[in-house]
Amino acid sequence: MPEAGSETRPAVAEGRAEGTESPEPAAPRTNWFYYGLGLSLQTFLWFLLFLAITVAVLVGNKLTEFRYVGF
Repeated sequence: MPEAGSETRPAVAEGRAEGTESPEPAAPRTNWFYYGLGLSLQTFLWFLLFLAITVAVLVGNKLTEFRYVGF
């Protein structure tokens, strides 16, 4: 019976057999700065796209390029 306060988890619960280790090194950590920069850039570009569509719909026939595509 294990002693009180000692919490051990078997290696099998983690998805690998006991005594085996992965021969490959751990993957590098994510660089959160570039992740956030890319996410904010993508969000900004989508905002510009929807803004352009909204402006094209609102001004209607004043933009001759959009008269022929059904806006």
